[in-house]
Amino acid sequence: MAKLLAMKDVAERVGYSESKVYKLIREGRFPAGRKMPTGGVRWLEEEVDEWITQTFGQAQEVHLASV
Repeated sequence: MAKLLAMKDVAERVGYSESKVYKLIREGRFPAGRKMPTGGVRWLEEEVDEWITQTFGQAQEVHLASV
C-alpha cells in the first residue's frame, strides 16, 4: 500500500527546507504533490524516494582536503 507524505515529511526526507522544496516544484525540478479530497497536499513516498535516488545519482562526488 502506498504511503502518503505531508510537506513537513517530504522536506525532512530530502533534507531541504519546505521553501526550497516549493521552489524546486515551481522550477519543475521536484514532483508536485496532489491535493487530497479530504484536504491538504500529499506526495507518494515512492515518488519522493525516486527523486532522491535520481538526484543523488547525478550529484558530483566531493573530495574533502586532508587536514
